[in-house]
Amino acid sequence: MTASRETTSAGVWRLIDGELRCEEAVLIVEEPLEIIVDGEQYAVVMRTPGDDLPLAAGFCLAEGLIDSRDNLGSIQACELEDANQVSVVRTGDNLPPLRRVRLAIASSCGLCGRDMVDDIMKRLPEMRAGSPVAVADILALGRRLQEAQRHFRTTGGTHAAALFGSGGEMLSVAEDVGRHNALDKAIGRLLLSGQLSEANVAALSGRCSFEMVQKAARAGIPIVASVSAPTYMAVDLAARARVTLIGFVRRETLTVYVDHGRVAGLR
Repeated sequence: MTASRETTSAGVWRLIDGELRCEEAVLIVEEPLEIIVDGEQYAVVMRTPGDDLPLAAGFCLAEGLIDSRDNLGSIQACELEDANQVSVVRTGDNLPPLRRVRLAIASSCGLCGRDMVDDIMKRLPEMRAGSPVAVADILALGRRLQEAQRHFRTTGGTHAAALFGSGGEMLSVAEDVGRHNALDKAIGRLLLSGQLSEANVAALSGRCSFEMVQKAARAGIPIVASVSAPTYMAVDLAARARVTLIGFVRRETLTVYVDHGRVAGLR
């Protein structure tokens, strides 16, 4: 399969009819976009490449940096091919001042995904081996995560994250409207109680972006299992950070994107 800017492919192991089979999966691409406002580095947002000018315009409106199309004096992307940077120059009277920069980076023409992963790798601890997990146990952890989502059952509006020990015991679980927040809460509880080193698997209720892998890696959690799909950048980071990454954990199926020898019986 030929990769586009929006998608790419990777070899995976899929559980089909009780058997793990090697297949090819399509991954959505996740890349950072640097948004420059009035010459100042304002923010870096993660997005699927494409429609970068509309994304930057909508972002500026949502952030309150502009009130209408009339406030966009100019909006343009870096002229270099595949660059991840958009510059917005505002015009008009009574424009709100720029608030504190969300995330500033030093880059002449935008940050690429490889640069970001390289930078993240410098700050990650060496991943411990962790304990191998059987396919049946992974499926069971996914079911237990769903059973623990009490707020989701009543509201339908939360994400959840649960951390499990090497024996399958649930060490921590948290819900939040944000999937990132849910994982931070679950990790933070074990950090405060001094049990974080016991966590072997992080089970997630939503899509697995690179930030979720990064959070698990920073916490020293060797296995991440999600009910939904990972992004390409999540797979790339997991491979380099030695994190086992499993997606589409459903009732009787799952897909192993990165193994590192922790999925029992895979080979």
